[in-house]
Amino acid sequence: MPLVRVGWLLVIVLASVTPLRADPDEAPSPDATEVPKYEEFLVIPLRVHVLTSKELPEVDCKLADEDISRVLGKVNGIWHKAGIHWGLESLRREPAAEEERFKLARDLSGPGNLGMFRILAPRESRRFDGLHVYYIHKFAVNGVWLGDGVCFVQETAKLRPVEGGIDEPLPRVSAHELGHGLGLPHRQNRTNLLASGTTGTILNATEVKIAREYAEKLKGTKSVADLRKSAEGDEAILYWKWLAEIPGEGQDEAKKRHEELQAKAASSDKAEK
Repeated sequence: MPLVRVGWLLVIVLASVTPLRADPDEAPSPDATEVPKYEEFLVIPLRVHVLTSKELPEVDCKLADEDISRVLGKVNGIWHKAGIHWGLESLRREPAAEEERFKLARDLSGPGNLGMFRILAPRESRRFDGLHVYYIHKFAVNGVWLGDGVCFVQETAKLRPVEGGIDEPLPRVSAHELGHGLGLPHRQNRTNLLASGTTGTILNATEVKIAREYAEKLKGTKSVADLRKSAEGDEAILYWKWLAEIPGEGQDEAKKRHEELQAKAASSDKAEK
């Protein structure tokens, strides 16, 4: 009897440490290749921060406004296949916070402590319903998701090219880190967006489902219908701008409405002067 008990114990222990394997008969999740319908899109507000520093050259970022516009356009090109649009709420150029505290943390723990970069994020500009991307000049990795709505990306990012990959590292790294912000783990298929260190941008159907479910729970996320209903007052121009950036049948109407509101605002400003 004791031998039987030991035998069962070994089976239990081995079962607990042996990794589960995928069912060989289960079909792999297909790649997401088609952009969904306009009305199905979710818009997630995104605040972009370009950090500057006189004391920390590795932090001092030189990205121009046109760089941010180009990068975000390509990020959305990747995520549109998931029916997700990142709406730029604002671009903040701001000095890095608590530089002396950051230096102390760096000296004590070394440059590999990525969590310490959160120290550099100014607290005031963190108050916002949406996600944040902080651009700095250089650190030990291309980018990192730090949780609590925050990721850091280096403007000097470098990636390994793969077939069909994106033509520029920075949008891919930004899109990758935002993927972690939508609950996606690394997946080492080298052409996939969540692979480490490559130019791949593919998302599969399972990842799209997870990301959309996560996005729906994020404070600040709005559907196309929500944006149309809320597009009034001070937020009207911004919301119609986001709607005009989404591909599909509603885009032309949204562009027209956005242009009308811009013209009206410009005329009002001119009259006041």
